[in-house]
Amino acid sequence: MSSERSQGLRGQMSPLGRGSAILAGAVLLGAIGGALAERKPSTAELICIVIASVVALAMLGDRAFPWAIVLVAVVPWYPIVAESAEAPIVPQKVLCAGIAAAPLVPWMWSLALGGRRTRPSRGALLMGVLFGSMALLIYETLGSVTHVIDSKVVGFVFTGVAFLCARRFGAGRGWLPAAFAGIAVLALLGADAYVKAPAHRVGYFVGYPITYGALVVGLLPAALLFAYERSRLLAGGLVAGCAALLIFSESRSSWVAATMMLIVAVVIQGRAGNFKALGAVIAAIVVLVGLIVGTGSLSKIVEQKLGPNIARTQSVTHRQWSYGYAFETIGKQPLFGAGAPGFSAEEAANRTSIGAIDNGYLSITVDMGFVGLIAALIPIAIALRVLGRCMRYGITPRFELALALGILGMAVVTIFYDSFYWAQIDLLFGAMGGVLSLRMRNVGPAAGALPARAVRRTRRIRWAI
Repeated sequence: MSSERSQGLRGQMSPLGRGSAILAGAVLLGAIGGALAERKPSTAELICIVIASVVALAMLGDRAFPWAIVLVAVVPWYPIVAESAEAPIVPQKVLCAGIAAAPLVPWMWSLALGGRRTRPSRGALLMGVLFGSMALLIYETLGSVTHVIDSKVVGFVFTGVAFLCARRFGAGRGWLPAAFAGIAVLALLGADAYVKAPAHRVGYFVGYPITYGALVVGLLPAALLFAYERSRLLAGGLVAGCAALLIFSESRSSWVAATMMLIVAVVIQGRAGNFKALGAVIAAIVVLVGLIVGTGSLSKIVEQKLGPNIARTQSVTHRQWSYGYAFETIGKQPLFGAGAPGFSAEEAANRTSIGAIDNGYLSITVDMGFVGLIAALIPIAIALRVLGRCMRYGITPRFELALALGILGMAVVTIFYDSFYWAQIDLLFGAMGGVLSLRMRNVGPAAGALPARAVRRTRRIRWAI
């Protein structure tokens, strides 16, 4: 009885606290805006936008967390059109502030408004210890916070921050619409970039086209689930649109990731006996392939964008060098590596014309050793565990499956790319993995599921009766 009463009081006080927070934010917004508008209008505008964003996120409640993560991930921090990777159009400190604010601001609002509590776990403790230790190691190696910010790899540390903050939002509210909105933003920006420069690759506004492709495959499953629950036509349009985005980004690793996601989804649906969903997936594939093959101009575009002679490309030669260098260096410093993210990229830039090792797992191991690799693999391991449980018990929990497939897609891209050093991908890795770590109980016998053999046995018994 006392528990119910306390919950009721909390429910009554939460709107009051939220209203007070909104009122305080509005007062602060007006005061700062009025004080600065006369002398520095641009600064006043920036501060007003920041405060308005914080107040808006506070109004969203628990849904603020996924919206903040996704919006920071898809915001065009870099030039819309480019021919190679360029510096961000905002100062590095502003970019780092946005990365830090995405997980921390909703988390702090949740604490202030008395949100739900989560039980501690050994996995979360391991994540906190690993990333806390690596943050100290990076600081000791680089010597100052300024150097950590300027190193442009601060996003890797915030993988752990996003993971731990996400555990406060285990209900997962807001992820599906936020993912759909993120795909829509990427599509609009991609269309704008293509119209301005049709001959260039699409996706430089998030840093690099492969980063763009990784964000698309990471958000696609959740966005597709959101669209499918509302309209099959909308879901079909989303699939076709994302296929176009990946084609014009010329990111072959993203196509490999999308294919792997599709294979896993088909196998899990078949294992669960969801032949209706399986038929819908196969029908979408047939229509998409038929559209590409049957339309001459579209077929030529696909062939031009995705069909260069890979054996002669510079990327393949560089990848061969990267593997040899990485294995040799890891053997010398296996535990903690060089102790600084970005070390392998600098070495690659000094020795070759490409400033990266084309494998995220190898580059993080060179830089941070096997300790850093284990930390980076935690969200991916959680996603693989979810997919394994779906296979084992023949179940398809839609929300958990969507997040797990998104992480799988980004993990496949990482085989060919330094994904861990792009903050947008790091935020999605950590946030999705943190939510999944709390929702693991929804995937398995604890959620009332039976193994596939038991389900088939039950059906045979009923048929016999």
